[in-house]
Amino acid sequence: MDRLEKALQKAREEREAVTVRPNAVVEQLALTETSKPAPSLPAPTSKKVVVSEKELENHRIVARASRSGNADTFRILRTKILRHFAETKQTTLAVTSPNYGDGKTTVSVNLALSLALDVKQTVLLVDLDLRDPSIHHYLGIDPEVGLSDYFQHEVPVSQCLVNPGIDRLVVLPMGKPMEFSSEALGTPKMTALAKELKTRYPDRIVIYDMPPMLAQDDAIAFLPNVDAVLMVIKDGVTQIEDVRQCIHALSGYNLIGTVLNNSSERTYSKE
Repeated sequence: MDRLEKALQKAREEREAVTVRPNAVVEQLALTETSKPAPSLPAPTSKKVVVSEKELENHRIVARASRSGNADTFRILRTKILRHFAETKQTTLAVTSPNYGDGKTTVSVNLALSLALDVKQTVLLVDLDLRDPSIHHYLGIDPEVGLSDYFQHEVPVSQCLVNPGIDRLVVLPMGKPMEFSSEALGTPKMTALAKELKTRYPDRIVIYDMPPMLAQDDAIAFLPNVDAVLMVIKDGVTQIEDVRQCIHALSGYNLIGTVLNNSSERTYSKE
């Protein structure tokens, strides 16, 4: 891990980072309730699906736990992101990683659920891993239609939305995997959709679960449409050169921080 830590230190020196280590023993941060609670998002036209707590637990979706060190870790990440967004007036975040298996989808879903627990905003979780979508699997839902139907069959996005039975959270699943994914993400149609998702509700935060940076060019094709990027790396697995490549590729984008996933460290360091 020495090599990886050096790379992360370099990244922190180059730009402001929000670094959270899951499983860390952390100090609970107080949240200020200065705004009126945000209303729940309107029910989508597709059927409502109530997710199973057991299914969430099986996929390490822990953010809704009331007493859990892992849940507290995501609450800290949530608070840091909300503070950054409040200061910058930003509302959209892409979550990516160097490679598959680093835990980007686990972080995306946990972060979305943690944000939805905070009453000051609503959350839209979007699966933009077009070739290998998995958010529906993590939530244990079986969507009838998704973004692939929007792209290929002109199905309105309103019919693709899924209400998972969680207050202030709506999910936009992918549906069937798509070929030529980066081409789809770079189209004016996708640009218009991203703008619509960002501006439709002023109190909404949009979380995009993106493909890994080094697996394909999808993330780079779409990143001009988001305000900020969060990179997930896996302790003991992600290689130093992979970190360097991702930092270089993201040099023109707003990389606000990194999540060190699967860490065995028991301390939390504030940036």
